Amino acid sequence: MRVVINTSVVFHLFSSFYPERTEVAEKVIERAQLGDIELYAPRPGEVEFVAVLSRYFDCERVQKALDFYSTIVTWIPEELIIEDLKEAAFQTHHKASDIYFIATALHLNAVLITNDRKMADLAKSLGLKVFYLVEESDEFFKLLGVRE
Repeated sequence: MRVVINTSVVFHLFSSFYPERTEVAEKVIERAQLGDIELYAPRPGEVEFVAVLSRYFDCERVQKALDFYSTIVTWIPEELIIEDLKEAAFQTHHKASDIYFIATALHLNAVLITNDRKMADLAKSLGLKVFYLVEESDEFFKLLGVRE
């Protein structure tokens, strides 16, 4: 199954601010490493990831985190999703950083996972299968056939 993973999920692999979110993120990565899901992110998500982590960690730690992130996702170039980007922008009138993840999921016909409620609501309004993991992680893992 193709899954677009938002920065808000990956961030928690490297922070201890919300242990329950870290646990969910680790479980997502485990499912990817087992081959149950394929993880994708838009290429500009790489920059967003660096910007967010740089608020909390030094450059060396951020680079190591980015190196790991790049091993678990397939980065989708902007030129592949430009039409989906424009369509999502016209429909949602929302900020570009979120639209990149939504457009990537549209382009790939993928599930979107996020810890950003507003992004989840926007994606749902466009007909995407999306999981707001803060509240819907159980449903996501059930979709994968994972039992607690």
